This record gives sequence, structure tokens and C-alpha cells, in this order.
Amino acid sequence: MMGRMQRISLAALLALAVALGALWGLRAIPPGETEIIVAVAADYVAETGGEATDCAARPASVEGVRLVVVCGEGWARAVDEMGRAVALDPGALAAGAGT
Repeated sequence: MMGRMQRISLAALLALAVALGALWGLRAIPPGETEIIVAVAADYVAETGGEATDCAARPASVEGVRLVVVCGEGWARAVDEMGRAVALDPGALAAGAGT
């Protein structure tokens, strides 16, 4: 039979495991397309001083790229499933422009 301290310890360990599982699970959820576009548009504004409304996004046909956000003239950023910038040569972006 378990003593009182053993039950409290077990309950604390289970609570910690649930909290860590929830935290790790939530971190694995990719951001929505709107969140990605807003974040990239904020980068564009910070880098160029342009307007966030200059930005638009399109799906990418390049493997490992979720969206290509194009802002203004000649400024584009490809992002992966988690919204991180992906380094691509400009030819790869131009080749996938038909999607």
C-alpha cells in the first residue's frame, strides 16, 4: 500500500508529465498562413520601411517551402511549414511562380 508521501510524489510527477506533454505538443503546431504573412510583412516593414499592405503570399511548389511572401518590388521570402525563412536561389522561386 502506498503512503501519503508516495501518492503526492506520484501525483506531482504525473502533473509535470502532463504539463510538459502539453507544452511540447503546442510547440509542434504550425502557425496559420495569416500569422506567417503578418510576421514576414513585419520583417519587410522593419527592413525597408515599406507598408505591410504591400505584401501578398502564394503557395510554393518547391519542396520544403510552404509559402512565398512577396512584398513591394523585388522583395520576397520563402518560409517553411513552421514559418521559418528558407534560403532559396531566386531561380527556384521564379520556377515555382506558376502555382
